[in-house]
Amino acid sequence: MRVPLTMLGRRQACQAAREVADLVAPGTPVIASDQKRARQTARPIAKKLGVRMTTDPRLREQGLGSMEGHTPNDLEPLPQPEGVHPADVRWAGGESLADVANRCRDLIADVSADNPLGIVLVTHGDTMRVLLGILDGRSYRDLDWDMTLPNGCVVVRDVAPMQP
Repeated sequence: MRVPLTMLGRRQACQAAREVADLVAPGTPVIASDQKRARQTARPIAKKLGVRMTTDPRLREQGLGSMEGHTPNDLEPLPQPEGVHPADVRWAGGESLADVANRCRDLIADVSADNPLGIVLVTHGDTMRVLLGILDGRSYRDLDWDMTLPNGCVVVRDVAPMQP
C-alpha cells in the first residue's frame, strides 16, 4: 500500500495550488502521475483551476525493480556494467533513465500538441528532473542532480525542441 500525503504534504499541495493559479489561466489542464501522492497533490490544483485532474502513468517515478520499497541502507551496491552509461542501465530490473526520458518525451509530444496554451504536470522528483532536462534541451545523461526540488515545489518551463 502506498503512503498518502501527510498533513504537511496536504499543506504543500494547497500552497502549490495557490502558486499555480497565479501562473496559469483558469481551465488549464492538470495531468498527474497516477501514483497516490501525486494524485493527492494535483487535486487541489485542479480544483483551483476549475478542471478535472487526469492521470498519466508516463509521469510515474522511475521504476526501481527489486529495489522498490527499500531504503539506501537496505541495499548493496551493484556493479556498473562495462561500457554502458549509468543512465542506460536498468538497475535491479527497473527502468533506466533512458526509459523514463522516452516516456516523458512521448508525454510532452502528446500533451503539448493538444494544449498550446499550457498544461500543469504533477509528478515526482526524479521524473521532474528528466522532464526539466528534456524541456531545457538536455539529454537524460546530463540532468541537474544538484537541483533542489522540495515536495510541492512549482517549476515553470516552456516547451523547447527535444533532444533524442
